[in-house]
Amino acid sequence: MIYDKFENIGLYFDKSQPLGKAVDFAASFDKLQPDGRYEIDGEDIYALVMTYETKPVKMLKFESHKKYIDVQLLLEGQEYMDVSLEKDLVVDTLYSGKSDVALFARPQHSTSILLKPGNFAIVFPDDIHQPGRMVEQTEQVRKMVIKVCVQ
Repeated sequence: MIYDKFENIGLYFDKSQPLGKAVDFAASFDKLQPDGRYEIDGEDIYALVMTYETKPVKMLKFESHKKYIDVQLLLEGQEYMDVSLEKDLVVDTLYSGKSDVALFARPQHSTSILLKPGNFAIVFPDDIHQPGRMVEQTEQVRKMVIKVCVQ
């Protein structure tokens, strides 16, 4: 996982790499565009822009992916993303290749990062994470998640 200010994102990837293409898309995205799916490179790289309400920790599950890297950026609002390095987690929902997600019960140990406009998190396959957690109270956020295929 990588967590940093958006202004530093270019330090991690060459523009010719798939993650570099994702970064270019994010940097040039017009925030006035509607929510939805945006094709960058077919099924290999695409962005999901969504608006939703953050939730209390008890209402959320941890998740991991196998096929896609997530580049997560908040366009409006703020949320916590909890992350864990634990590997022996209680599976809540088995991995689905169709949705590329497995869900887990909350691990014993986790760390919180604050996502807000101006920073980003890159979540690699098998990184255990829980996005969408409220900061002080529930709030509406607008988020972009760019999916970059690794298989």
